[in-house]
Amino acid sequence: MARTADPVLKQELLDQVVRYLADHGIGMLSLNPMAVALGMSRHRLNHHFGQRHELIDAALCRATEIQEELQAKWFVTNPNMGQPELFRRWWQWLIADPSNLALVRLGLEAATLDATVTGVSIAIRADQIGVWRTKIERRLIAAGVPQKAAALEATNAKATFTGLVVDLMASGETQRLTKALDDYLEQFQQRILVLSR
Repeated sequence: MARTADPVLKQELLDQVVRYLADHGIGMLSLNPMAVALGMSRHRLNHHFGQRHELIDAALCRATEIQEELQAKWFVTNPNMGQPELFRRWWQWLIADPSNLALVRLGLEAATLDATVTGVSIAIRADQIGVWRTKIERRLIAAGVPQKAAALEATNAKATFTGLVVDLMASGETQRLTKALDDYLEQFQQRILVLSR
């Protein structure tokens, strides 16, 4: 009879997998080198997570969960934080440590690589962008922005922020990109003030 995976151990292993994938990516992932790097057997990985695509799906969900937990902590200390300030918090977190940017890059890689390359399901791929856009839209609606306008503003805001993150990954030019983000957020804040009247 097969042993049931220990949920605590599985969570610890999953966090290690997330860190590995953030550093190495998922496009060319091979389980054998990853298992060696993590000091375990491939059999142990398969025992806890199943096949390659199931492991990647679990890691991507966990990466999103890690970011959601971080954001929840920010709201505990500042429950009235608006969307522009939240974007600034995310940006400061991204540029504070290369491992933070790597974690976000993992989600972008999953969203942009074809499923035939990664085996990642379309629902998981869509969540890498959609979950954040949806949360932005809900916050804008809560601030009084009509639903249709909130959906459009959330889409534009998420696309702009994602574009800046991709530029940051490619260029590393934090000063230029921070200024671009600040300029965008000033315009964004003005539109939200008008739309929420």
